[in-house]
Amino acid sequence: MFELKFTRITVIFDFSFFAAVALLVLLNGNYALLGLFACIWHELGHLIFMKICGIPLKRMVFYGSGIKIIPDKLIDFTGFGASFLILIGGSGANFLLAAGLWFISVPEARLFAAINALIGAFNMLPLQYLDGGKIILLLIRKLCSYTAACLLERFFKWCNIFLIMTVLIAFAFLGKGNITLYVTLCYLLAMSICVDLK
Repeated sequence: MFELKFTRITVIFDFSFFAAVALLVLLNGNYALLGLFACIWHELGHLIFMKICGIPLKRMVFYGSGIKIIPDKLIDFTGFGASFLILIGGSGANFLLAAGLWFISVPEARLFAAINALIGAFNMLPLQYLDGGKIILLLIRKLCSYTAACLLERFFKWCNIFLIMTVLIAFAFLGKGNITLYVTLCYLLAMSICVDLK
C-alpha cells in the first residue's frame, strides 16, 4: 500500500489498484481511463453530500475493484436522511453528468455519458457492497424492528451470494462477459461470503 497523509485526510493506493488500471489500459486504454474518471466523479458525488451533511472524510482508498470513501464517523449514526442522500449522491452525480453530456453531439462526450450512466446504474444494483444494497439495508433498519432487521439482513446477504453465483455461472456457461465483469463478480462474491462467515 502507498499512503498520502494530508492534514485531515489519508489517501491510500492499494497495489491492486495499479494492477487493475494497468490491465484495463492494456486491454482497452480509452475505456479504462474514461471508466476511472467516471468512478472518481461518482465518489465526488458522495463527497459533496458528505460535506453538505457535515460529515468529515477520514480516508479515501483506491483499490482494484474501485474507490472507497470512509467517513470520520460511521454512516449509520448520521440519521436516515443524511445516509440516504450520501448513498444516492454518487449515482446521482453520474446520471446528471450523463444527461448533460448526452446532448453534446461529439462521439467522445456521448461515450463518456454512456459510461457514467452504466457506472451509476451498476452502483444502484441491490448488492450489499454497492450503493443500491446499502440503501436496501438502510431501509430495512429504518422500517423494521431490531430482530426483524437482523433476520432480513442475513436473508439479504444470502440472496446476494446466490444471485452473484448465478450470474457468474450463467455468464461463464454462455461465454459472455469480459475479464472486468468476472473480476468484479468474483470480488463481490468473495466479500459476501467472508462477511457472512463472520
